[in-house]
Amino acid sequence: MKKVLSLFVLLVFASLAFANGVSLNSPGTRAISMGGAYIAHVNDYSTPYWNPGGLVNVSGMQATIFITDIIPSATYKYEYALAGINVNAKSKAQHLIAPNAAFLWKCMLYDKLHLGLSLIVPAGLGVEWDGKELADITGGTAYDWSSSIQVINISLSGAMKFGDKLNAGLAFHLVNGSMAMDKPAKAQVPSSPPTYVYAQYSETSDGWGYGLGFGAQYMLTEKLTLGAALRTKMTVKFEGEAENPLLAATGSTKSDFDRDITWPLWIGGGAAYKLNEKLLLAFDAQWSQWEETEEQLVAEYDNALWESTLAANGNNTIHLNWKSQVQLRLGAEYLMNEKLALRAGFYLDPAPGPDETQTILIPNTDFTGLCFGFGYKINEKLSCDFGFEYLIGAEREIDPADVMLNPLNPDPYNPLGMAGKHGLSIAVPSIAVTDKF
Repeated sequence: MKKVLSLFVLLVFASLAFANGVSLNSPGTRAISMGGAYIAHVNDYSTPYWNPGGLVNVSGMQATIFITDIIPSATYKYEYALAGINVNAKSKAQHLIAPNAAFLWKCMLYDKLHLGLSLIVPAGLGVEWDGKELADITGGTAYDWSSSIQVINISLSGAMKFGDKLNAGLAFHLVNGSMAMDKPAKAQVPSSPPTYVYAQYSETSDGWGYGLGFGAQYMLTEKLTLGAALRTKMTVKFEGEAENPLLAATGSTKSDFDRDITWPLWIGGGAAYKLNEKLLLAFDAQWSQWEETEEQLVAEYDNALWESTLAANGNNTIHLNWKSQVQLRLGAEYLMNEKLALRAGFYLDPAPGPDETQTILIPNTDFTGLCFGFGYKINEKLSCDFGFEYLIGAEREIDPADVMLNPLNPDPYNPLGMAGKHGLSIAVPSIAVTDKF
């Protein structure tokens, strides 16, 4: 029975809050309101992220500030009556504010070259639980459970128009990431049957990385525009400090560490069709190559005894086993008049992670995104946008056998994932103000 009840990797299981369910799927207020179906017709402050070729569509100079609030809500239920375990937990309410800014202009030395400088938060989320609601699975003692990540993407981009129909652009992305995590650490006490002790584990880290983006738009007809974009893999070397009281026998309960995390190759393509002078329809398919970057993540500890202790049984490695996925996105914009535009969107975002590695600190699930918003021109120079997306996550019910019998699991008493019912939804309101000059 202990095998069924043991839910966590021995000693250290770092939480990485990114990707499906835990990243901003549609950076940019207008993009959010149109479901992220944006590659073929992007022409605003989020252009460096979505498709740098769209910079050609920006006239004059403009500066934008946009703020997004990420509001996650997660649930976790697990019951095993024979052992007296009955968990029915809900994550704490959080408002994770993501500030963004962009400045777009024409090159003064060569007027065919359009430039953009932006600071966009493409990933930023976390989850925090009430340890009292999870105490049944940690021997009756409450511990802190939380994870958070923020990724800031600083981009310098440029684009040119080639002929009457083709725009193409290039972006350089400098990425800064910061992470923090608290969870109970667990160690087995030699006995038969096995028994365990727990302690509070915590870590913080940050790091830098870089990558490139490419994009193009092609006006096939006066009404139909096609778009394609690519972002290369971006590896961030996170460096920080971990604390684990259960490793006091190594001479220290703390150790510096580093861990490479790579955001995957991303390729997207789409089409935008002007049905008439007022209505624009858009469709995108966007692919992320998760299986090349999120199969496993390995931490290296400066404390040699930490390193040897954890590496000996594979507990310096986080097994994710994520698979590449395609998001399908639909969006529409309707011009009510010269000042007001109404927008709506819809998308499907499948979970990259399998059942055997699902935990409450690395939530991912199949999402359906419902989106809407509007844009309003206050005058010739000043405008504002509002967008809202609601991600409805499918409940994941994971059988204990799925996490126990994983062949990658180094210890069957400490499964890679967490059995039970996992629920997740995310509300994302966003507002932007743009000044043209």
